Amino acid sequence: MRKNHTAAENLLWQNLRGRKLGGHKFRRQHPVAGFIADFYCHEAKLVIELDGKIHNLSEQKEYDGGRKNPPPERAWPESG
Repeated sequence: MRKNHTAAENLLWQNLRGRKLGGHKFRRQHPVAGFIADFYCHEAKLVIELDGKIHNLSEQKEYDGGRKNPPPERAWPESG
């Protein structure tokens, strides 16, 4: 997990943490279906990913291509 977050991630986190968005609890840098999600809400089964400039590189685009599809239902964590 990363310790250095982007300005965009910090700004979004300030608006998600402490159940500020509709009373939903979000986690930061949470494992989901074999990936580390930037932000995750278990009750909504919602993953939020913020892509930075690195994702514009051709090698990264190829790697990311396989990560765009949502994980199968069985891949979601069972407990919150």
